[in-house]
Amino acid sequence: MEIQNKAARNKANYLAAKEAFNRKDIAGCLEYYAADHIVKSMPAEKGRQVIQQFFEGLHNTWDNLQLTVEHAVAEDNWVMGRSIATAIHNKAVMGIAPTHKPITAAFWDLHLFNEEGQIAETWNLIDNASIMKQIGLF
Repeated sequence: MEIQNKAARNKANYLAAKEAFNRKDIAGCLEYYAADHIVKSMPAEKGRQVIQQFFEGLHNTWDNLQLTVEHAVAEDNWVMGRSIATAIHNKAVMGIAPTHKPITAAFWDLHLFNEEGQIAETWNLIDNASIMKQIGLF
């Protein structure tokens, strides 16, 4: 597959995975991840079950969680995204009782895709300081 077409395919798959996540279609989202996927931004084992647990945990912790992709850049087997995460703080987070307020935070992720167009490796970063401030931790 031509490099430019590969980049376009990977970007489309990245965006489709985010759409499935926003619908809480975790099974559909996981189809875009390789069976031996690994999260590289934290100590983790290989396998889709790690990212599945992460996604389910996010949705269980944050009501109405949505990721809005503001910018996505693709090059060959790499896709980098910058998103805005929004949710409602209706459950205890970091030991802080629910405020029932909307929370907004920036989120960045970098993905390495395999030759089949599935996400093989992931690095992610969320603005936790912003979240902590909004829930009243400081």
